[in-house]
Amino acid sequence: MRGPIARNAVRTGSLALLLATALGCRADGIPEPDYANLRAELVPTYAPLPAATATLTPLPSATPTEAYSSPTPDIFEAAGRPVMLEIPAIGVSAPIEQVGRLASGQMDVPRIAMNVAWFDESALPGQKDRPAVIAGHLDSPTGPAVFYKLRMLVPGDELLITYENGDRHVFVVDGKERYYDDDAPLSKIFGRNPGRTMNLITCDGAWDAGAANYQQRLVVYTRLKGS
Repeated sequence: MRGPIARNAVRTGSLALLLATALGCRADGIPEPDYANLRAELVPTYAPLPAATATLTPLPSATPTEAYSSPTPDIFEAAGRPVMLEIPAIGVSAPIEQVGRLASGQMDVPRIAMNVAWFDESALPGQKDRPAVIAGHLDSPTGPAVFYKLRMLVPGDELLITYENGDRHVFVVDGKERYYDDDAPLSKIFGRNPGRTMNLITCDGAWDAGAANYQQRLVVYTRLKGS
Protein backbone atom coordinates (compact mmCIF):
# COMPACT_ATOMS: atom_id res chain seq x y z
CA MET A 1 0.00 0.00 0.00
CA ARG A 2 1.40 3.41 -0.89
CA GLY A 3 2.20 6.00 1.76
CA PRO A 4 -0.80 8.37 1.49
CA ILE A 5 -3.31 5.53 1.58
CA ALA A 6 -1.51 3.86 4.45
CA ARG A 7 -1.58 7.04 6.51
CA ASN A 8 -5.28 7.48 5.83
CA ALA A 9 -5.94 3.91 6.93
CA VAL A 10 -4.51 4.72 10.34
CA ARG A 11 -6.77 7.74 10.64
CA THR A 12 -10.04 6.31 9.33
CA GLY A 13 -9.90 2.55 9.82
CA SER A 14 -10.96 -0.21 7.46
CA LEU A 15 -13.02 2.00 5.13
CA ALA A 16 -9.79 3.52 3.87
CA LEU A 17 -8.74 0.10 2.62
CA LEU A 18 -11.84 -0.04 0.45
CA LEU A 19 -10.85 3.11 -1.37
CA ALA A 20 -7.25 2.07 -1.89
CA THR A 21 -7.94 -0.68 -4.41
CA ALA A 22 -11.52 -0.01 -5.45
CA LEU A 23 -10.40 3.23 -7.01
CA GLY A 24 -6.95 2.16 -8.13
CA CYS A 25 -7.77 1.81 -11.77
CA ARG A 26 -4.48 0.44 -13.05
CA ALA A 27 -3.44 -2.39 -10.76
CA ASP A 28 -1.11 -3.81 -13.42
CA GLY A 29 1.33 -0.93 -13.00
CA ILE A 30 1.65 -0.38 -16.75
CA PRO A 31 2.20 3.33 -17.56
CA GLU A 32 -0.89 4.91 -19.09
CA PRO A 33 -1.09 6.00 -22.71
CA ASP A 34 -1.55 9.77 -23.03
CA TYR A 35 -5.28 10.37 -23.40
CA ALA A 36 -5.07 14.06 -22.43
CA ASN A 37 -6.05 15.37 -25.86
CA LEU A 38 -8.90 12.90 -26.20
CA ARG A 39 -10.20 13.74 -22.72
CA ALA A 40 -10.14 17.44 -23.55
CA GLU A 41 -12.35 16.80 -26.56
CA LEU A 42 -14.80 14.41 -24.91
CA VAL A 43 -15.10 15.56 -21.33
CA PRO A 44 -15.77 18.93 -19.71
CA THR A 45 -13.07 19.88 -17.21
CA TYR A 46 -13.48 20.76 -13.55
CA ALA A 47 -12.34 24.02 -12.05
CA PRO A 48 -8.93 23.64 -10.35
CA LEU A 49 -9.13 22.23 -6.83
CA PRO A 50 -8.16 24.98 -4.35
CA ALA A 51 -7.41 22.45 -1.61
CA ALA A 52 -7.29 18.72 -1.02
CA THR A 53 -10.74 18.77 0.58
CA ALA A 54 -12.48 20.97 -1.99
CA THR A 55 -16.14 20.21 -2.73
CA LEU A 56 -18.39 21.30 -5.55
CA THR A 57 -21.36 23.62 -5.21
CA PRO A 58 -24.48 21.71 -4.08
CA LEU A 59 -26.59 20.65 -7.04
CA PRO A 60 -30.39 20.78 -7.29
CA SER A 61 -32.36 17.59 -6.85
CA ALA A 62 -34.00 16.11 -9.91
CA THR A 63 -37.79 16.13 -10.03
CA PRO A 64 -39.25 12.60 -9.88
CA THR A 65 -41.87 11.65 -12.44
CA GLU A 66 -45.01 9.58 -12.03
CA ALA A 67 -43.48 6.76 -14.04
CA TYR A 68 -41.53 5.35 -11.11
CA SER A 69 -42.34 4.79 -7.48
CA SER A 70 -40.13 3.82 -4.58
CA PRO A 71 -40.10 0.02 -4.10
CA THR A 72 -39.77 -1.45 -0.63
CA PRO A 73 -36.46 -3.08 0.44
CA ASP A 74 -37.84 -6.63 0.24
CA ILE A 75 -38.31 -6.18 -3.51
CA PHE A 76 -34.57 -5.74 -3.92
CA GLU A 77 -33.71 -8.63 -1.63
CA ALA A 78 -35.96 -10.95 -3.62
CA ALA A 79 -34.54 -9.84 -6.98
CA GLY A 80 -31.18 -11.57 -6.64
CA ARG A 81 -28.14 -9.47 -7.44
CA PRO A 82 -27.71 -6.53 -9.82
CA VAL A 83 -26.47 -7.72 -13.22
CA MET A 84 -26.50 -4.73 -15.59
CA LEU A 85 -25.89 -0.97 -15.37
CA GLU A 86 -27.05 1.32 -18.17
CA ILE A 87 -26.28 5.04 -18.42
CA PRO A 88 -27.79 6.28 -21.68
CA ALA A 89 -26.36 9.80 -21.40
CA ILE A 90 -22.80 8.50 -21.78
CA GLY A 91 -23.45 5.31 -23.73
CA VAL A 92 -22.75 2.83 -20.92
CA SER A 93 -24.27 -0.65 -20.95
CA ALA A 94 -22.14 -2.70 -18.59
CA PRO A 95 -22.40 -6.11 -16.94
CA ILE A 96 -22.04 -5.90 -13.17
CA GLU A 97 -19.46 -8.08 -11.47
CA GLN A 98 -19.93 -8.86 -7.77
CA VAL A 99 -16.79 -8.20 -5.74
CA GLY A 100 -15.81 -8.32 -2.09
CA ARG A 101 -12.54 -7.67 -0.30
CA LEU A 102 -9.11 -8.98 -1.13
CA ALA A 103 -7.03 -10.75 1.53
CA SER A 104 -5.48 -7.36 2.26
CA GLY A 105 -8.90 -5.98 3.23
CA GLN A 106 -9.13 -3.83 0.12
CA MET A 107 -12.18 -3.76 -2.11
CA ASP A 108 -11.66 -5.70 -5.31
CA VAL A 109 -12.12 -4.18 -8.79
CA PRO A 110 -13.75 -5.32 -12.05
CA ARG A 111 -11.80 -7.98 -13.90
CA ILE A 112 -12.94 -6.65 -17.29
CA ALA A 113 -12.33 -3.02 -18.27
CA MET A 114 -15.82 -2.51 -19.71
CA ASN A 115 -17.60 -4.09 -16.72
CA VAL A 116 -18.42 -2.42 -13.43
CA ALA A 117 -18.18 -3.92 -9.94
CA TRP A 118 -20.81 -3.87 -7.20
CA PHE A 119 -19.26 -4.10 -3.73
CA ASP A 120 -21.20 -6.85 -1.97
CA GLU A 121 -20.69 -5.34 1.49
CA SER A 122 -22.65 -2.29 0.34
CA ALA A 123 -26.43 -2.19 -0.10
CA LEU A 124 -28.25 -3.61 -3.06
CA PRO A 125 -29.02 -0.70 -5.40
CA GLY A 126 -32.26 0.81 -4.14
CA GLN A 127 -32.14 -0.44 -0.56
CA LYS A 128 -32.53 2.10 2.20
CA ASP A 129 -30.16 3.35 4.93
CA ARG A 130 -26.78 2.86 3.22
CA PRO A 131 -25.52 3.36 -0.32
CA ALA A 132 -24.86 0.78 -2.97
CA VAL A 133 -21.29 1.26 -4.22
CA ILE A 134 -20.31 0.53 -7.82
CA ALA A 135 -16.78 1.07 -9.15
CA GLY A 136 -15.48 1.11 -12.69
CA HIS A 137 -12.19 1.68 -14.48
CA LEU A 138 -11.43 4.99 -16.20
CA ASP A 139 -9.15 3.45 -18.81
CA SER A 140 -7.01 0.42 -19.59
CA PRO A 141 -3.80 -0.44 -21.46
CA THR A 142 -5.82 -0.49 -24.70
CA GLY A 143 -7.86 2.70 -24.30
CA PRO A 144 -10.90 4.20 -22.54
CA ALA A 145 -12.80 1.95 -20.13
CA VAL A 146 -16.38 1.81 -18.89
CA PHE A 147 -16.37 5.00 -16.77
CA TYR A 148 -14.25 7.10 -19.12
CA LYS A 149 -17.09 9.62 -19.61
CA LEU A 150 -18.55 9.40 -16.09
CA ARG A 151 -17.63 13.01 -15.30
CA MET A 152 -19.94 14.16 -18.11
CA LEU A 153 -23.02 13.23 -16.06
CA VAL A 154 -25.15 16.11 -14.77
CA PRO A 155 -28.03 16.30 -12.27
CA GLY A 156 -31.15 14.72 -13.69
CA ASP A 157 -29.35 12.14 -15.84
CA GLU A 158 -30.79 8.66 -15.34
CA LEU A 159 -29.18 5.29 -14.71
CA LEU A 160 -30.88 1.92 -15.00
CA ILE A 161 -30.08 -1.13 -12.85
CA THR A 162 -31.31 -4.57 -13.92
CA TYR A 163 -31.50 -7.42 -11.40
CA GLU A 164 -31.20 -11.19 -11.91
CA ASN A 165 -34.97 -11.64 -11.90
CA GLY A 166 -35.45 -8.99 -14.60
CA ASP A 167 -36.57 -6.17 -12.29
CA ARG A 168 -35.34 -2.79 -13.48
CA HIS A 169 -34.96 0.34 -11.35
CA VAL A 170 -34.08 3.88 -12.34
CA PHE A 171 -31.66 6.13 -10.46
CA VAL A 172 -31.16 9.86 -10.91
CA VAL A 173 -27.89 11.78 -10.62
CA ASP A 174 -27.94 14.25 -7.73
CA GLY A 175 -24.37 15.50 -7.96
CA LYS A 176 -20.68 14.65 -8.30
CA GLU A 177 -17.53 15.42 -6.35
CA ARG A 178 -13.85 14.93 -6.91
CA TYR A 179 -11.35 14.12 -4.14
CA TYR A 180 -7.68 13.36 -3.72
CA ASP A 181 -7.29 9.60 -3.28
CA ASP A 182 -6.00 9.88 0.30
CA ASP A 183 -8.53 12.49 1.43
CA ALA A 184 -11.93 11.24 0.27
CA PRO A 185 -14.89 11.33 2.71
CA LEU A 186 -15.13 7.57 3.20
CA SER A 187 -18.09 7.68 5.56
CA LYS A 188 -20.06 9.63 2.94
CA ILE A 189 -19.15 7.22 0.15
CA PHE A 190 -19.56 3.94 2.05
CA GLY A 191 -21.37 4.87 5.28
CA ARG A 192 -24.99 4.85 6.34
CA ASN A 193 -27.52 7.44 5.20
CA PRO A 194 -31.32 7.67 5.32
CA GLY A 195 -31.94 7.45 1.59
CA ARG A 196 -32.00 4.93 -1.24
CA THR A 197 -28.73 5.91 -2.87
CA MET A 198 -26.06 4.53 -5.17
CA ASN A 199 -22.53 5.91 -5.53
CA LEU A 200 -20.44 5.41 -8.67
CA ILE A 201 -16.66 5.67 -8.34
CA THR A 202 -13.78 5.95 -10.77
CA CYS A 203 -10.33 7.49 -11.09
CA ASP A 204 -9.77 11.13 -12.06
CA GLY A 205 -7.12 13.80 -12.19
CA ALA A 206 -3.52 13.48 -13.31
CA TRP A 207 -1.74 10.16 -13.85
CA ASP A 208 1.05 9.59 -11.32
CA ALA A 209 3.59 7.43 -13.15
CA GLY A 210 5.66 6.84 -10.01
CA ALA A 211 2.69 5.49 -8.07
CA ALA A 212 1.12 3.89 -11.19
CA ASN A 213 -2.22 5.40 -10.24
CA TYR A 214 -4.40 8.47 -10.68
CA GLN A 215 -4.17 11.21 -8.07
CA GLN A 216 -7.89 11.83 -7.62
CA ARG A 217 -11.21 10.04 -7.43
CA LEU A 218 -14.56 10.99 -8.91
CA VAL A 219 -17.77 10.03 -7.09
CA VAL A 220 -21.17 10.44 -8.74
CA TYR A 221 -24.00 10.44 -6.21
CA THR A 222 -27.37 9.08 -7.32
CA ARG A 223 -30.69 8.16 -5.73
CA LEU A 224 -33.57 5.87 -6.59
CA LYS A 225 -36.03 7.75 -8.77
CA GLY A 226 -39.18 8.65 -6.91
CA SER A 227 -37.66 8.12 -3.46
